[in-house]
Amino acid sequence: MTTPDFNNVHQISFFSGNPYVDVTKGVVHFCKVNKKKGCKAANKSEMLCILSVPTSMTIHDLLQFTGPVSENVEHIRIVRNTKPNQYMALLKFCDQKSSDEFYENFNKVQFNSIEPEICHLLYVKKVETANDSKDGNGSLAMACSSSEPQVCAVCLEKMDESAEGTLTILCNHTFHFSCLGKWTDSSCPVCRYQQVPESVQENHCFKCGSQESLWICVICGNIGCGRYVEGHAKLHYQETQHTYALEIGADNRVWDYAGDNYVHRLLQNKTDGKPVAVESDNNMDDKVDSIQLEYTYILSNQLEAQRHYFEETINRIESEAREHISEILDKNKVLLEDKERLEEESERISKEKASMEKKINQLSTRLGKVFTDLQEEKEISKCLGENQELWSKKLQETEKQLRSLIEKKDQEISELKDQVRDLMFFLEAQNKLKDVAGATEDEIKDSHVVVGSSPSTSKPRRSRKK
Repeated sequence: MTTPDFNNVHQISFFSGNPYVDVTKGVVHFCKVNKKKGCKAANKSEMLCILSVPTSMTIHDLLQFTGPVSENVEHIRIVRNTKPNQYMALLKFCDQKSSDEFYENFNKVQFNSIEPEICHLLYVKKVETANDSKDGNGSLAMACSSSEPQVCAVCLEKMDESAEGTLTILCNHTFHFSCLGKWTDSSCPVCRYQQVPESVQENHCFKCGSQESLWICVICGNIGCGRYVEGHAKLHYQETQHTYALEIGADNRVWDYAGDNYVHRLLQNKTDGKPVAVESDNNMDDKVDSIQLEYTYILSNQLEAQRHYFEETINRIESEAREHISEILDKNKVLLEDKERLEEESERISKEKASMEKKINQLSTRLGKVFTDLQEEKEISKCLGENQELWSKKLQETEKQLRSLIEKKDQEISELKDQVRDLMFFLEAQNKLKDVAGATEDEIKDSHVVVGSSPSTSKPRRSRKK
């Protein structure tokens, strides 16, 4: 059983009571719970509700579970909602302190160490009830709704005179804790109604999934909801003409859709709903014989209808199987054709692959050769680059040397020009001295010309010395 989420629960509808006698319906209102601060003190009450108690846990197990605080419990009442295989328990404590202690110690605690179900507790703010009988007052009656003092059916003592806690079971009968604890049967000591809901399979409508008012077809086993929900059970009758449907639940009554009534003819007591024995006489024997004949006829018709239904079902399944086999054969034929086509395509692709691999090998060889040539060209280019740098350096050095030589040559030429000029001056001076009168040859030889420094624009001054 999955753990439900009750964090956002504010109210839950419930019902209790024997459906053959009276049914009490109502709504439980819970106080709002803050996830961090818990329930506020102003909203707390002396009443708690145990939610989602599994049906595997009997009344005796519940009394044993609440045994440590039974002295502080005034009354316990068993109610249930529409969910199957679970019920709820309303606990009324003597004071607020007892309810708080029970909430702190038992909330989210396992009912026992074997089963995984957990006790979920909520503070009850208010409970509103409405009884099918005329004396329903619209408020919670923790005991039976009667103006007279209640009497325990086991010990025959009045409830108000006893200090012991009381327990109202699912059929609205009330007992003392100890008195009901001694009752070993799981049914009520008064009306024999089950004290807690019976564990049933979680059936649901095949169409809408509803779990309320379910009817199962006695011919094919189809489960549908009643006419007050979605009416899928009657819709199944209209589609298949399966006349009889069995109500799923405690009543187990059979409905005849053709006759629009129940097919059983048992007389039931209005107080507890049990079959009533009828004294037999001759007329009754005749009626019983006629009823037996009628039931035999109905049974034979239903068995014949069931035989036809299953024969039609088998024929339908066989025809569907044949159609399915035919579809499979057609698909297989198509798949074989596709297989042959794919094999041809695969063979062609294999040939293309072989030729492409051959071309790839040739291209790989050429690529390797080109790569080798490329490496050689790179090496040559690298060497040429290095040679170019070397020759560039040599060219620069040669240019430097050439410039220096040119400068040196220009300087020497300049000096030679000066010397030639001086020599020309000297020769010219000698020629002139020869013309001078009285100058001897030795004087001419010993004489020299001194050229003084002068501005670049002025002519050089010549002097003569002897």
